[in-house]
Amino acid sequence: MYHYTECGLDNIYLQNGYDKSDLDGESYISIDSIDELHVAIGELLVEQSIALSPKEFRFLRTELNLSQKVLGGILDVDGQTVARWEKGETNIPRTSDVVLRAIYLESIDKDSSVALMLQALSETEAQETIEKIVLAEENHNWVLGDN
Repeated sequence: MYHYTECGLDNIYLQNGYDKSDLDGESYISIDSIDELHVAIGELLVEQSIALSPKEFRFLRTELNLSQKVLGGILDVDGQTVARWEKGETNIPRTSDVVLRAIYLESIDKDSSVALMLQALSETEAQETIEKIVLAEENHNWVLGDN
């Protein structure tokens, strides 16, 4: 069995679905269908009845491709609060735990509106703030103008 710690969790072991090779005295692991593996891990985490650990919380946030700041905005807390939860410095509130699970479940349904919103959030965050917003008045309505 392979102890798969690269995902950031300490309790994940792979029975199969990986190849180990040695080259110049170094061992290398290749994992089959890694995206599907991460979805399987995520589903197991959200379906468990106990509270998410800090590492599990971080795993789900990372799988959602959200920064601590953006997730904090969704949960109405500061990004540093999310960082403290993930470091285990403070307890993760149950409501934030449940909301993250629900967001994750929706995100793996690629056609859901939540998944589309999360994709837009992660793409928007990658962009810098807009330097100039141009508005134009058309027929007594304000619309986005030409930049």
